[in-house]
Amino acid sequence: MSLLRSISAAGVNVDEWPAALEQVCEYLDASVVTLGHHEFTTGSDSAMFESTGSASFSQDMVAFSARNPWFLSSEDYVPGRVMSGEDLISNKDLRRTDFYREFLRPRHLLHRLCGVVAQGARGACFVSAYRAENQGQFGAREKAGMKLLLGHITLSLESHWRWQEADDLARGLLALSDHDANPVLIVTAEGQAVYRNPAADFLLDGGLGLRMDGSGLVAVSPADQRLLRQTIAQVAQGGPSHVSPSVLTLACTPPAPPVVVVARSVGQVFMREIGARQGLVVLTVRGRHALHDPNTCAFAHQYELTAAQAKVSSLVFAGQPLPTIARSLNVSENTVRSHLKQIFQKTDTHGQMALVHLHAGICSPQS
Repeated sequence: MSLLRSISAAGVNVDEWPAALEQVCEYLDASVVTLGHHEFTTGSDSAMFESTGSASFSQDMVAFSARNPWFLSSEDYVPGRVMSGEDLISNKDLRRTDFYREFLRPRHLLHRLCGVVAQGARGACFVSAYRAENQGQFGAREKAGMKLLLGHITLSLESHWRWQEADDLARGLLALSDHDANPVLIVTAEGQAVYRNPAADFLLDGGLGLRMDGSGLVAVSPADQRLLRQTIAQVAQGGPSHVSPSVLTLACTPPAPPVVVVARSVGQVFMREIGARQGLVVLTVRGRHALHDPNTCAFAHQYELTAAQAKVSSLVFAGQPLPTIARSLNVSENTVRSHLKQIFQKTDTHGQMALVHLHAGICSPQS
């Protein structure tokens, strides 16, 4: 039926809820239908959605939340339960309350039908239908109708809540990367970029090893295209068990030095565009723009580098040439070469690129 389709659609697009609740309103022959949440610990209400025919009904009710006699006990709000207002308080007693005199009566309302969607440690989520005094109480037929709809409403809301929770968590985690000095990109197995932080935008704009070709990530140097494509595909195929990172060096437009790219698997996600799960890869780019603290370097600690060797190693890792390293440390190039030779011996590497690749495989991309 169209009503169930509308409820299902609201789980995908929350903007559809008012229209769906308007159909529920017609189905139950009610004046107003709302989706709301009541917090029993504080006695506060929060409006989620309401039928299109009502004018700020839920928001106006919030002012009366502490005086609402329908929320005297949290034990009444068991998930899946359908109850009328009369099941909680008689109409005779309801008419004696300020809630009735100041909120319900001015709106010509009296009767309520409620279905409980969920209950948490602090409150409950529910759908409520309201009728005017002259319409009569909600009977067994309306209760059965609410029971039928409640399962679909619950499924639709829980689906949206799970999506919202995952989306909020993803946004929070990506926000951490937004402040990272290292360029970070997340790409699919085909190299389609799904996320990049501001540092990555700066790197791509400068053509430092990588650039965008449409929505696809490619290497600046044609000679590196195949290597980049194969590395991304292999890491993506490895899945969550692919713990060891893959490290590759990409050429930049001269005179800029090469950049080092660390590729790690971040598991698989469902891609709506292809209707299937696909592996994702996070790429962290190292280059002369990157900063690395030698004092907290796991690589320096593992290979027992001295303080001077750790500084040289971190600057090599950042892509700086030896003359620049010498100037920044205020030593001669021969001193830098001497430190570098000792680092090669301790790490059993033969050349700066091998050293950088080993370093990148040990240190966290975010360090």
